[in-house]
Amino acid sequence: MLKPILFTCINVLLFLAMNNQIVFAKSLSFLKSKEEINIISKPAWLEIKNVNFYDAESDDLITAGNGFTKLSHSKEINKFVNVQHPTILELRRAKFNRFINKKTGEGSLFGFKEDQLTPLFDGKIPGTEVQAYLNDNSIRVALLLQVPLDFDPNKPCIIAIPTIDSQGIYNATDMQIRGLWGLKHNCAVVYNDKGLGNALYDLNKQQGYLIDGSVAKRAIPEKPLIFSNSETLPPNLVTNRYAVKQLHSQQNPEQKWGQYVLNSLEFAFYYLNTMYSKNDQVIFDKENTIVLVYGATDGAGAALKAGEIDNNGMIDGIVAVNPQIQITSNQQIPLYIQRGESPEEPLKTKLLIDYTSYGALYMPCAVLAIKNSELKQSIPYIDRYFFSQNRCEALKNAKLLDSITVEEQANEALEKLYAYGWSPQMINQLPFYYFTQSINLPYKYISQYGRYNVKEHLCHLSVASINQEILYNMGNVAPLSKTNFALLWADNTGSLPIRTQDNIIAVDLVNDDDPKGPHQEFYSRSKNSANIDYNLAGAICLREKIVEDRVLNGQKQVFATGNLHSIKTIIVHGQLNIKHLPDYTSRSYAALNSYVEGHSSNLHYMEVENSSYLDSLVPFDNTLLSINYYGNSAMDWLWSNITKQTSLPDSQIIRTSVLGRSSEKDSKMTKFILTPIAQSAKRENRIYLQDGVIRLPR
Repeated sequence: MLKPILFTCINVLLFLAMNNQIVFAKSLSFLKSKEEINIISKPAWLEIKNVNFYDAESDDLITAGNGFTKLSHSKEINKFVNVQHPTILELRRAKFNRFINKKTGEGSLFGFKEDQLTPLFDGKIPGTEVQAYLNDNSIRVALLLQVPLDFDPNKPCIIAIPTIDSQGIYNATDMQIRGLWGLKHNCAVVYNDKGLGNALYDLNKQQGYLIDGSVAKRAIPEKPLIFSNSETLPPNLVTNRYAVKQLHSQQNPEQKWGQYVLNSLEFAFYYLNTMYSKNDQVIFDKENTIVLVYGATDGAGAALKAGEIDNNGMIDGIVAVNPQIQITSNQQIPLYIQRGESPEEPLKTKLLIDYTSYGALYMPCAVLAIKNSELKQSIPYIDRYFFSQNRCEALKNAKLLDSITVEEQANEALEKLYAYGWSPQMINQLPFYYFTQSINLPYKYISQYGRYNVKEHLCHLSVASINQEILYNMGNVAPLSKTNFALLWADNTGSLPIRTQDNIIAVDLVNDDDPKGPHQEFYSRSKNSANIDYNLAGAICLREKIVEDRVLNGQKQVFATGNLHSIKTIIVHGQLNIKHLPDYTSRSYAALNSYVEGHSSNLHYMEVENSSYLDSLVPFDNTLLSINYYGNSAMDWLWSNITKQTSLPDSQIIRTSVLGRSSEKDSKMTKFILTPIAQSAKRENRIYLQDGVIRLPR
């Protein structure tokens, strides 16, 4: 009984306070001429779909009513009254159902702060949520605005979050780490899916998803899907097959990622003004509102690109964590790197599709050498490779290896990976990385840049549902059995493979050229092979595609310029990131920025030891540290600089150690190993950026 009364009192007080503030702020408009008064104008491209208010009792902005205690206790099984027809609220709650592993420091050092939570709210945040679309010709970009009840119109702030990887606007990682940071600072938070989103399309039943997760048919115009496919396809590309927006839309939205971030901010300003203005006058704009952009991986790349095209000073600061960012090799802009006391050397750049397709060739063979290495730490998933010998021999037969014995071939494959950018300190991650990614990563970007459609059947690979039985499963194509299309929206991360909540792969890339019929790519044979060789032919095919004109043309459209217009920017990168190799992403970008902007640069680069893209998740919770801790810390530094004029930290390597064991009490030790960012870095940790040169300490 007390909770409804308490909420009523809080709402009344906030309403009165906000109206007093708004009247005062707007009273200044009488001092302006008519020409100076801005009128609220809805962007022509904006379609607002749904608006909901959550009271933080049964539902909320950040946990969908679950609360921190429930999320941090154990992984909850998603519950649906009718699994064939889940409700919108059930799907939304399932999207927020992410196990929070307190051992990583989340819940104490970043994210939810358990000691600051009250039993009444338990981390739940009340407020308004607005779903919308950006219509950019044929490209639909999903937008989501969250306005906390504690939004302060007298101190307005907006945090823009381009979503991580290929995720949609509803993803718990962004929302409960980056979004939570913004909401806790009483800021409005606006997400955009970068034109990718949670966009799976059932080719057989011709159905896809609406922005809220509802299933709808392609032929219903009043219910526009996030993505649909209208091609006429042969039966072998329809039965149990799916199209994915990033892979098959032929749109290459990455070329406009920066613009979509600015569009999302325009949407946020528009809606906040309509929400709080008593008339049609603009009361929030870039002059009186703090605007920050905070993204990770692909979202971090989008954040940096937004800074590059922000010519009007809308953005006050950027934090980019493990950015997927690419620069072109330009002889007119020489870049160099110095490692420790070694002399400067040219900083070689490689494209994402280059080093990921190269890694896909050799990793399944190199696993044998990793298995025989004398690593002190564990090597997760090393025991799941039963056919590495076949891959090594197939590489030899294809003249991609020279060695004679399988052992020598594996060592040669590993040495090739070292020469291409991976380091010996990374190799314990490689078996897990390839087992969980296979060739999905290079396939995704090659298909996107080349603007391939489903019918073109790139490298004889397609997206299909596979056998979901745990035993005797070799990845043959089969109908969905452990889940259904309606539930897949809750499980889909936007990237392949799609796993059910029981961690069973339901949808993945399949090799349609397998002599024994279409099989999951990881368990398949090359076209003329009798043995499983992890589809070497498919890996070779993708490798050959990266030099085709159509792929290179798409690649050229996504290059970064390095010009951030002096925007305060902090890049945080895991030194052991095997997915976005530091030399080819953050280090190259930081060096380029120092050349392009010179002394006007406001970029600060943090490189974190013992951190990768995996963010200390099981099975790496004892060997890798959370990069998200450092992302939130960078936001704290940026916020303090903007609101209190404190100095931003030096560019630096952050020296860390790891847990190295698995007892429950290790969670209490996390604060001792998560070394904080230093405002003034010691000389032996300092990174120097100047005139196209990046100098890393030993």
